[in-house]
Amino acid sequence: MKKKSIFTRYIFALLSAALLTWGCEKESTLRNYATEKIDANFTNYDSLLTTSPNGWKFLAYPNIKDYPSNKGGFSFFMKFNEKDQRVTMVSDFNSEMGTKISESKYSIKFTSLSTLSFATYSYIHFLADPNTMMNGGEKIGWGHRLDFEYSILKSSPNQDTIYLKGNLQKTDAIMVRATADESKAFMTDFKYEDTKARFAQAIAGKVGLHVKTGNNLNVMTLSLEQRQVVFAKDISADSVFIHRTGIAYNGVNSIRLNQPFESDGIKVTELILNNGKLEAKDIQGKKVEVIEQEFPSIAAFKMFRTGAYTTIRIPYDNTRWITGYQSETLDWPHRREVQLFLGNTAGADLGISLGVITASVRFYDVTVQFKPAQKRFLLNVNFGFYDPDRPNAPGAGKSTPDEFYNKFTFPYQYRYTYDEDEVFTMYYEGPQFVYAAQFPNLKNAFKESLIDGRYSLKYTKTSKQLLIAFYDKRTDKVLFEGIPY
Repeated sequence: MKKKSIFTRYIFALLSAALLTWGCEKESTLRNYATEKIDANFTNYDSLLTTSPNGWKFLAYPNIKDYPSNKGGFSFFMKFNEKDQRVTMVSDFNSEMGTKISESKYSIKFTSLSTLSFATYSYIHFLADPNTMMNGGEKIGWGHRLDFEYSILKSSPNQDTIYLKGNLQKTDAIMVRATADESKAFMTDFKYEDTKARFAQAIAGKVGLHVKTGNNLNVMTLSLEQRQVVFAKDISADSVFIHRTGIAYNGVNSIRLNQPFESDGIKVTELILNNGKLEAKDIQGKKVEVIEQEFPSIAAFKMFRTGAYTTIRIPYDNTRWITGYQSETLDWPHRREVQLFLGNTAGADLGISLGVITASVRFYDVTVQFKPAQKRFLLNVNFGFYDPDRPNAPGAGKSTPDEFYNKFTFPYQYRYTYDEDEVFTMYYEGPQFVYAAQFPNLKNAFKESLIDGRYSLKYTKTSKQLLIAFYDKRTDKVLFEGIPY
């Protein structure tokens, strides 16, 4: 009995050893197979980028769902060189980046997904730079919330489109294989600024833009400056469906939406210029009509209350007395009321007033930023302070370039209520940051004029564009107005 037990154990040991050897060989085979697949994946994407003779359009869309005040999209045109792993690019961010080719290193590496990394400083890094004095980003420490490392999610069956996601900021990105005409337009003729100007011209003076889906008109608010588009569809007396998404230039006559707007079975994915006229296209490339009405089909108050618009920007017209920075002048229907509000706000603090007069301080604009879910809004007073320590600083003066001024925002928070008559009542809650508390009088003009509540919102318009006005419902007098987005 004992010998049988020993024999049995011997046979079991042999079988176990054989199975273990087979398992190790099998594991090694699988590991080698997986490595081959990884290497093939790695090589294919690198080859895919470098073998496109006309380069790629790279469209990046920061996360405006969580950060709605951020710019919504940026366009780049890129060419990849496999020999030395270098990428050349231009960008639509400003005129310099659109006309001067940047060259930097890139790499494709494999982690859980293939990752496209812009390895050395490029235009993408500039937009992601945490120093907002460099790029005008929305939040110190995050720049324009753009990534410079992207996981490659997938490519289209014909390999003309690559879909990516930023590794840190979760930026949506898409790469589209370019045509020879597009390569010439952007990398040789540097047409980004021309494209931006033609889209701006197409919507200049257009108010109440709508896209028509089925028998319905959906309000479309296209903000080229914010690089966003908002669609609003009236559902009932108390609700509006809102679709906000980033936009990026996809060609000389095309703007591509990050997320399509869907209504009545139609998905709007693109805005195009057709002989200078703005049109839309659906996901199948079919035309979707863009219609202009004198005023949008949804009331201004309702648009703000539901979050379709979040911000009113009031550019400053300094023709009255301010000697600092001059912003664009609009054809204000109630110029005096606007100037009084802005002038009192800028002049409420003696130090600010003296700084503006001596050109050491520039008053840029005011933004009123709504937070509908919290029933709050921020009054942001935006200033620039002359920096004499910058290289080649010429001294403060009316003609001093804006690049020699450091930009600051002084935010003051208000709580608000409204009743069934759409009457606002405002309650001042205080400055949002310590440095804003140093200028407590900046908010006085706003506080004193609106605190009694009898005011609401309505659309007004100039010969150039649609505006939003705070107005007194008793007198119908406009206190101030600004550009909504």
